[in-house]
Amino acid sequence: MALTERIMKAAKALTGVYDDNAETAAFGLLSGTTRGAGESPKAGTREILASYSTMPWLRAVTGRVASSVSSASWKLFTTRRSGVQRAYQAGSTQRADYAHRQRLLKTHKAQGELVEIENHPFFDLLHSANSFQTGSSMRKITQLHIDLAGEAFWIKERNALGTPVAVWPIPPHWIAETPTPGRRAYRVSWKGWQGEIPDTEVLWFVEPDPSNPYGRGSGIAKSLGDELDTDEYAAKHVRSFFVNHARPDVLVFPKNGDEWSEPETRRLEMQWNNQLQGFWRSFRTFFARREIGIEKFDQDFRSMQFIELRRHERDAIIQVFGMPPEILGVVNESKRSTIEAADFLFARHVVQPRLEFLRTVLQERLIPEFDERLIVDYDSPVMNDKEHKLEVGKAAPWVMTVNEWRESIHLTPLDDEGGSQHFVPNTMRPTSDLTDVPEPPVAPLPKSKPHEVVKVIERDVNGRISAVHEKVIDDDA
Repeated sequence: MALTERIMKAAKALTGVYDDNAETAAFGLLSGTTRGAGESPKAGTREILASYSTMPWLRAVTGRVASSVSSASWKLFTTRRSGVQRAYQAGSTQRADYAHRQRLLKTHKAQGELVEIENHPFFDLLHSANSFQTGSSMRKITQLHIDLAGEAFWIKERNALGTPVAVWPIPPHWIAETPTPGRRAYRVSWKGWQGEIPDTEVLWFVEPDPSNPYGRGSGIAKSLGDELDTDEYAAKHVRSFFVNHARPDVLVFPKNGDEWSEPETRRLEMQWNNQLQGFWRSFRTFFARREIGIEKFDQDFRSMQFIELRRHERDAIIQVFGMPPEILGVVNESKRSTIEAADFLFARHVVQPRLEFLRTVLQERLIPEFDERLIVDYDSPVMNDKEHKLEVGKAAPWVMTVNEWRESIHLTPLDDEGGSQHFVPNTMRPTSDLTDVPEPPVAPLPKSKPHEVVKVIERDVNGRISAVHEKVIDDDA
């Protein structure tokens, strides 16, 4: 790397959320909205993060999403071109959306202009995280912070050359203040520890709040506050039924204005328990010598529709996150077709958008600290549509090689030339070159039979020959 490139890289590493022109940008909008003080965490952020450990359906959904996102494989590419052309090619690919980016990567690789990097400090950072956490744990907790609180923070750890080699995730409620154009530092506060960290040393993933796009993030769990609380209170109410709140199931009392002395009450209690208490005394009849009053305290959960209520809240939580219920084992009203499509919908509409969001932040805010010409990408979690691929293969079987057909039915590829051959119609004969396929042979037309000439004899009513003439008969007659 040239000296000028090293200087540019070092200068880029010193750039954080704001630059030197932030205070005057947009007619002073940023400095005006912050008013010199950074944003504090939103009320209830700590409780929302803690609810992951106490609310089962919230944990089931966010945990499944975060585990899937953290298991994605990341890739790095660089171009073979140099100078302005290399920067332009890398920039256009970096800014492209997923579908367009894949087409560009495929085209550049086919032209030999793209190189995949397999060993890089960026991978060490993602997969080793820090000395306390593994890369998978770090990526999972990052996604949990984004889904629950709407934002996540990484503190960068650098080596002697200033290159990021590790990251430490920080819970959003630990960030007491975010940076401002006038004070470009994060104020971190947790228990008895206080500190300020320059904004160049913190990577901020944020889902913007529409009401304040320049403030703290807005998490999905925040919008489910009432639904989560309702489900939690319903569960606690059922639990309190077994604790009973010091309330008896049955109240026995004297009737008609009678009064029992303490010995009489104890004697009735002992007689009642001796005759009715225990498994083998169930459903026995109790006989009394006097009229007594009995009041039974029942709580009918069926009339309170607790089952329907909790099912409704569960469905609301799942639907807001966009999670197909089959992924969580909810298959009461599912068909085979919806169960098979659940994996595709989950990967396409839940996991991939989150990976694309992470990729954008990493590409714009972290990759320039290594080399701004690098292109970061990931392996798509969306599985190929097997039915569509099979239908295409049936319609045009010659577009796939023998090894591709074998791979579709989970067979090992052939090592010889036969694995790269195609089968083309009419007789599905193998060929290695689809551009030089001879015309299919044309079957010859059948030869016509020669004409036949026969004699036709006509007779009268008495059977005597009246006339003889010839008639020509061809093969169509």
